[in-house]
Amino acid sequence: MCVFFFSYHLVNANVVISEIKISPTEGRFIKLYNQDDEAVDLTGWYLQRKTSTGSSFGSLVSKTNFENKSILPGKYFLISRAGTDDADIILDDLTLTESNAIQLKNTSGQVVDKVCWGDITDCGDAVFPNPAEGESI
Repeated sequence: MCVFFFSYHLVNANVVISEIKISPTEGRFIKLYNQDDEAVDLTGWYLQRKTSTGSSFGSLVSKTNFENKSILPGKYFLISRAGTDDADIILDDLTLTESNAIQLKNTSGQVVDKVCWGDITDCGDAVFPNPAEGESI
C-alpha cells in the first residue's frame, strides 16, 4: 500500500485598504494597494461595511464586482462612485458615511484588512476621526 502526502501553503496576499474618501458623495472612493511582489487575483474577494448603529457587516462591494480583476504588484486598485479614468470598479451606490467600518475579505472569507472611522467600536483604538469634506482617510 502506498500513501502519498501532498502539502501546500496558501500565499497570503498583502493587499491593504490604503485610502478612503467619503465626501462629497460623487467623490467617494476606496483605494486598495498591493504590497506583494506578485499580482493578486481579486476574483472572489469582497468588501463589507458596518455603521456605528449596525449590528453586523453587510455587503459593500460584492464578489461579482471583483470577478476577473487583479491588482499588480506595487499598484493601486480604485473603487469609486463616479467614473474616473483610473477607476477599476465604478459603483453608483457606493455608500460610505461618517462612523463606518469596512473590511476587505479574501476568497476564504478571511479579513485581510479593516479600517474604521468616527464613532465605531469595531477596531478598538485603531479608529480614524471622521474626515472633513473633501479629505480622505
